[in-house]
Amino acid sequence: MSSIGTLLPLIKARRPLVHCLTNPVTMNFVADALSAMAVRPIMATSPQEIPIIAAKAGAVLVNIGVPQTAEPYVAAAEAAQKWVFDPVGAGATPLRTQIADQLLPRKPSIIRGNAGEILALAGQAGVVEGVDSLASPEEAAGVAKLLAEKYQTVVAMTGATDYVVGADRVVRLSGGDALMAAVSGTGCIAGAVCAAMLAVTDDPFDAAVAGLHLMSGAADHAAKTAQAPGSFKIALINALYHATTG
Repeated sequence: MSSIGTLLPLIKARRPLVHCLTNPVTMNFVADALSAMAVRPIMATSPQEIPIIAAKAGAVLVNIGVPQTAEPYVAAAEAAQKWVFDPVGAGATPLRTQIADQLLPRKPSIIRGNAGEILALAGQAGVVEGVDSLASPEEAAGVAKLLAEKYQTVVAMTGATDYVVGADRVVRLSGGDALMAAVSGTGCIAGAVCAAMLAVTDDPFDAAVAGLHLMSGAADHAAKTAQAPGSFKIALINALYHATTG
């Protein structure tokens, strides 16, 4: 797709700073993946640093995988020029619901989540009722469009088939590999890669398409050499490296 062909060279040339407010379970994996792409990741979590670094970064990833309080995430979102919201486990607990309720009105550039997370956000935002009955990816993509319209954002919904959904356009992406589900953090990396793309463009839709396209292609390539989750993890980082430097 033209967006990935345009944005990857810009990443290589500019080496953008991306602030990842992500969870400690996958922090190292995310940092390695971005570094392999010639991105400069910074994983600052100190309340004193978050607003300063978020304001300086080309884009910010706000990932609520291991939430404590809403304040750090809100501070990052308010300071960021452009930001990606990864609503990990949305709707699973009252805390995650409360945090999402505070972040969504701050208009993330991109929301990156799986179908369950996107449906949960849509349900608590009141854009649709009875989300538990929506089973097909196509139905979930329709709900994602309502979410995109309400918050003037782009929804990057990942799964067996990926969807990038804006208020007036939808792109369906195939690819990826089943081994992605056997490695913790591939979703976190998808959000971070979208943030890296966002750092070099003012079009969140293009950034999301390029980010998910790169992730699925890298996963396909990694699966050709990996025989199990451990080797897949390394091969995925290598594939991101070769995609950017090749």
